[in-house]
Amino acid sequence: MTYRHQVLRNLQFGTLPTFMAAQQKKNELLLAHGLTPYAVWAPAFGGLHHMVLEARFESMAAFEAEHLATKKIDGMAALNAEQLACTIPGTAHDQLQRLGLDA
Repeated sequence: MTYRHQVLRNLQFGTLPTFMAAQQKKNELLLAHGLTPYAVWAPAFGGLHHMVLEARFESMAAFEAEHLATKKIDGMAALNAEQLACTIPGTAHDQLQRLGLDA
């Protein structure tokens, strides 16, 4: 069974380049520390500048371990703040989904 973590953001007009540059830096830091990078995509339908960052983990424990390790990376908090500054207030949320069910 795998878990999918999605970071959902609605961006302010004109901030897509800044948001994407910050995500590229975050992914580089994650890879350099042996952690899972996040894919970036936008839904085919929905409002302008709806962004989804997504990564898959083999277990809830794996997600939690990586989440804690990510918090210890120098510069990651600043990049998160940069991305949140691009986000329309009140639209940021995350979700963790279990993919598949045991019989």
